[in-house]
Amino acid sequence: MRRPLSSNLLLSLFLVSLFSCRALNFYGDADKPIYNADYEKVPNAEPSDSLNVVTFNIKKAIKIELAISEMKELEKKTPVDIYLLQEMNEQGVDSIAKGLGLNSLYIPIAYDRSDKKDIGNAILTKGTIVHPEKLILPHAKWQNQQRRSITIGEVDIHQKKILVFSVHTETVAMSRKMRADQVDSVIHYGQQESTHYKYVLIGGDFNTAFPKYARSVVSKFNSSGFDCQTSKVGSTAKAMMGLVSPVNDYLFSKGFAFMNAYAIRDSKSSDHYPVFATLRF
Repeated sequence: MRRPLSSNLLLSLFLVSLFSCRALNFYGDADKPIYNADYEKVPNAEPSDSLNVVTFNIKKAIKIELAISEMKELEKKTPVDIYLLQEMNEQGVDSIAKGLGLNSLYIPIAYDRSDKKDIGNAILTKGTIVHPEKLILPHAKWQNQQRRSITIGEVDIHQKKILVFSVHTETVAMSRKMRADQVDSVIHYGQQESTHYKYVLIGGDFNTAFPKYARSVVSKFNSSGFDCQTSKVGSTAKAMMGLVSPVNDYLFSKGFAFMNAYAIRDSKSSDHYPVFATLRF
């Protein structure tokens, strides 16, 4: 039987996470940098009454080749229409897009001088992506002034127009109130823009490591008219050397009906699991 973590070890691991600082250059412009790649070789997706979506935080975009291999295995079973990726750099996005034959939108929020690469969120799809936007979230982490942002784009696929958000909110290194403000910002923008779209998809890593906060995030979306399509998925990540299994990753939507959702827990390419959902138009 696995022995429970001592309170001292838990505190030590938390403090390491809390006070670790990285040297970052923040991209504060709302309109740059933005990398939007449409490849002529990507065939138009056939009309369909359903949409397959995966959200996946590929830790620091390190194990990209392994992630591509895992994605290809998934594609053999169930073709994916839209991927929402977090902690990505431009090279990683480009490799996945070319490896899977997808169009892509990548918007970094910062350049990490330690790792010598950008950090940001991406949308990859078999459809086309137009109207790219970067939503910079409120509050900077006091340790290094890191900010978070959302990558937003209109995905045209299956003869439908879908407003898509790839999200990565702050960790417990920021207060719960400030993290809640970030979630509110995402919801507010999603509500505002949903007046122009029948279909809205919001997914990504919300860093809801503790159950009470996780319930509050889901409740916020539900009370604002968004459905949580991954409410029964269970744990979506590994933390504290695999001893903790939090629920961090979600897919919320408007205009869709639920069909199926699950986490791919045999994935080895990140400390998060890819979370898959099938939605019906």
